[in-house]
Amino acid sequence: MNVPEYRWVGSLYLAFACVALGGCGGTYDASVQGVVTLDGNPVTAGAVAFVPDKGGSLGYARTDRSGRYKVYTGNEFGLPSGHYRVTVVARETPKETHSKLGGPPAPGKRITPPWYGSSKSSPLNYTVESGSNTIPLELTSEPPSGYRSKKSRRRR
Repeated sequence: MNVPEYRWVGSLYLAFACVALGGCGGTYDASVQGVVTLDGNPVTAGAVAFVPDKGGSLGYARTDRSGRYKVYTGNEFGLPSGHYRVTVVARETPKETHSKLGGPPAPGKRITPPWYGSSKSSPLNYTVESGSNTIPLELTSEPPSGYRSKKSRRRR
């Protein structure tokens, strides 16, 4: 091999290394993390979903004991940038470990208000920018303007 061939092979290795290292950042162009609170208190053992307005895969997270969350899409940390409706559902831990018939226990009492459990009624809307995003999800026990429970809708 003469000297120009070494440069070509070296350039090929350098290009391959750049592509390989560039792929380590993940598939998605944005990341989201934050803390979920209800009336100022951390929401523990909650499930968070970022539902994209334009369709596609949703981002999801679990809250920890401090109410902190990090959004994943599939098995990867992050999600595509864009506009999202956000849902949060948290329940108390069931007192039983299994049902009377040996199956899973009934879900615990709901901690979060029902309007946060549906992307249609949740007042939580956010635009996720490319890069790192910190979005605190501050829930309240006070229903959003115009919210009607299923019970009040049935009476009409």
